[in-house]
Amino acid sequence: MDLFKSDIAKINCGIDKIYAMLSNPESFNDIAAQLPEEVKAKFAGKATFDKDSITLVADPVGEIKLNIVERVAPNKVVFAAAQSPVPLQLVVNLEKLSDTETNACAELGVELNPFIRPMLSKPLQDGAKKFGEMLSKLPFELL
Repeated sequence: MDLFKSDIAKINCGIDKIYAMLSNPESFNDIAAQLPEEVKAKFAGKATFDKDSITLVADPVGEIKLNIVERVAPNKVVFAAAQSPVPLQLVVNLEKLSDTETNACAELGVELNPFIRPMLSKPLQDGAKKFGEMLSKLPFELL
């Protein structure tokens, strides 16, 4: 499995709150409801969340469903693709720095055959990096 890691993202929120949100994707619905209408419109139909999974619509791949397959409170949440053209795993690792600060790192594991690896390695690394950046920008204070 090829592994692509994000940079470490420093989040100004306690680890327990972050873990609670990431380990229950349904909580993203609460945040989405509080977003401005123009942001909601931009992402309408692109993602759905339930208690144990996230479903994303990614062009040109189509629908990708990520199920939580492991929870290790409060440090780790592991998602695995249920519907994906290639085996895929997303691991979010959390590290407590203080009561109000947490480091987060995303790791994307993908089974790539040797012929497509050169074409997909850079986009997948960029995707892992952007996911890590997104973690630091999530509005945890809205929970």
